[in-house]
Parts: sequence; structure tokens; C-alpha cells
Amino acid sequence: MKLESTVVVTAEYIDDLGHMNHALGLRLFEFARDEWYAKAGLWEGRPWSDDEHLGTIVLNLNVNYRRECFLDEELTVSTEPLKRGRKSYVLKQEMRKADGTVALDLTTTCLIMDMRERKTIEIPASLARHFPAAT
Repeated sequence: MKLESTVVVTAEYIDDLGHMNHALGLRLFEFARDEWYAKAGLWEGRPWSDDEHLGTIVLNLNVNYRRECFLDEELTVSTEPLKRGRKSYVLKQEMRKADGTVALDLTTTCLIMDMRERKTIEIPASLARHFPAAT
């Protein structure tokens, strides 16, 4: 499942160089990942809560900054599953400008954690079904 989200670069994301700060750009990717998790059914369509016992853990981020993003610019963030193993999985994300050019792209390797036990678990079937077969 591929999901597209629209974000707008607000003043809080702009740094002293007049463009979107690199670290805050990652925050926009995080918002899009959370939306993808909800739509994919990780929390069975509900926001995360203590009753659900599941949390997502980021292990690795690989990001490419290709174009500057500026104040009030509207960007489209796509999130899609790339690959999975038994416990870890990789999501691919792109942040595109209005003209379709890729401003940033990112791959994120993650785990799912049982928050009560504080241990990683196998990828739940509700999430795994969106990925190609495990490698």
C-alpha cells in the first residue's frame, strides 16, 4: 500500500539559511509514517494507546537531500513498504515539490516493540501483509 500525504513547510521548519532544516524535514517524514501505520492497520485503525501495547522503533535512516524546500511550500510525501524480514522492515519515502521533483528521499529500517515487555516482536500480520514476502 502506497500512501501520499500533503505537508506545508511552516516557519517552525525554516532554519537560518532560509530553507527547511534537515532534521525537521525528518519530522515531516515521521508524521507521514504514522499516517501510513494507521491506514495499514498496525493499530487496527485506532491511534496508538497503552492498551494496544505496540510501538514502532526506528533503527536506521538513510536520507538524500536533493532540493531545497522553502516557507509555505506544499510538498507531497509518499510512503510505501519496500521489504521485510521476520522482525524488521524497510519503508521508502519521498518528498516531492509541486513540479514533481524529489526534494528528499528516505529509507527507514524499523522494528515493532511490545511496549509492556519492552521487547521486539515479529511483524504483526496486519502490517506484514502490505510488504513483499519476507527475505
